Amino acid sequence: MQYWINHNGVQSGPMDLDALKEMGLTSEAYVWHEGLDNWVKITQLPELQGLYETAVSTPMEPQTAMEQATPDIPQQPMDDNVAAPQVQQQQSIQPYQPQQTEEQPATGPCPPTNLVWAIITTVLCCIFPGIVAIIYSTKVTSRYRQGDIEGAKRASETSAWWCIAAIILGILSMPLMWLIQAGSMS
Repeated sequence: MQYWINHNGVQSGPMDLDALKEMGLTSEAYVWHEGLDNWVKITQLPELQGLYETAVSTPMEPQTAMEQATPDIPQQPMDDNVAAPQVQQQQSIQPYQPQQTEEQPATGPCPPTNLVWAIITTVLCCIFPGIVAIIYSTKVTSRYRQGDIEGAKRASETSAWWCIAAIILGILSMPLMWLIQAGSMS
């Protein structure tokens, strides 16, 4: 028989008698199993005699005593209208095994990544188009390894165009920078 336990506000289950013996339950624990209408104290089930220790009552503040008098079992007050937890069919749990992506055989060589050119244009010419070129450059190899040859070619071409744009913007901005510097010196 499978049991659900609420002990010290912690609900667990389903578990068998052997698991209950190892829990170190007290007489304040609540139990439910299939066939019971509601949660009951462990002391009310004769088949569980000897599986719990009698709780020693200590004086408590009234509010604390009230809170512990009704444990939060299925997050509802315990009365005759509370339904027992829904018993679900036991499912076998398989250990997690990461899915292995099948790498498709690549046809042809990997397109150029243009990563070196993207870094050089970022450092020497224009930062923003260079950063975009770096981003597209890093996508080339990963797409190629996944077998997306067309995606790798598009990323390679896009990174090359962004490198060219960075170089052109850098060349066009040089005369403007010289004019600004000459104007600030005079």
